[in-house]
Amino acid sequence: MNKKILGLSIILLATLACGAIAPAAPTQPGVETVVAATLQALTAVAPPTQPSVSGTLVAINNITFTIPTRLGNGAQVETIQAVPASDDMPWWEIAPTYNKYHLQGYPLSGTFHTATVYVYPVKEYLQVNEDMAEPFDTLKGVIAGQPLPENIPFLPAFNAAQMFHSNEQLLSFQSGQGIRFLTQYGQAPYPVNNESLFYTFQGMTDDGAYYVSAILPVTAAFLPADGNPDTPLPADGVPFDWENFLNMDQHFALVKQKLNTTDPNAFNPTLTDLDALIQSILIK
Repeated sequence: MNKKILGLSIILLATLACGAIAPAAPTQPGVETVVAATLQALTAVAPPTQPSVSGTLVAINNITFTIPTRLGNGAQVETIQAVPASDDMPWWEIAPTYNKYHLQGYPLSGTFHTATVYVYPVKEYLQVNEDMAEPFDTLKGVIAGQPLPENIPFLPAFNAAQMFHSNEQLLSFQSGQGIRFLTQYGQAPYPVNNESLFYTFQGMTDDGAYYVSAILPVTAAFLPADGNPDTPLPADGVPFDWENFLNMDQHFALVKQKLNTTDPNAFNPTLTDLDALIQSILIK
């Protein structure tokens, strides 16, 4: 781990210990069982052939993908200009010029994140931010079948912690491979909820030239609408102990278990549709 990421982790952990904001990825109880189940789930890699998807074909710049009918009806591209390194620039903001593809007509609104696909040039990223070499290598290891790390590599870089991950599945797209999973990020301990939960894909093209990321909000019926302490909890929901943040590990472990055992088509939108979108991505 590089010094900058290590320093950020120490700050987050120290703040959490004081009862203030700063989540760190929790250590789940029963980790042997969770790891075994995860490795078993990751043995089945989706085939590289493009599935038959009924929807809107998007072709912008050097990328094409199909948005399934239930996921939207189009996309707009936004080019984000490079942010070079400087003495007062935090590491997570340093990046090359890259493209964001905003999905239009997505079935969820009012969520913390919006439905977006990102495409980053890997060589240019490493030229401006050498700290990304470690997560890039870790992702390559995950794709190659190595055990999952506590925190799965993730772009775009957030000034926040990956609170948990679930529903991990290796997935191929038309130009490469990666991993999809459900997760939630934050700067404070709070329950898993439908405002903050999202599906993400993190992958690379087979030639190593591009890093592909997707953030796609998703909801589950047993989760509360948001992370507010006064928000009602569904009857089959998992309580969050607001009086003792030391118990949050149990909350994340139980929610992760329920998410992992939920029918992929019971989510909104379905994981089947989200996977189909990812599998259709082609970078020329």
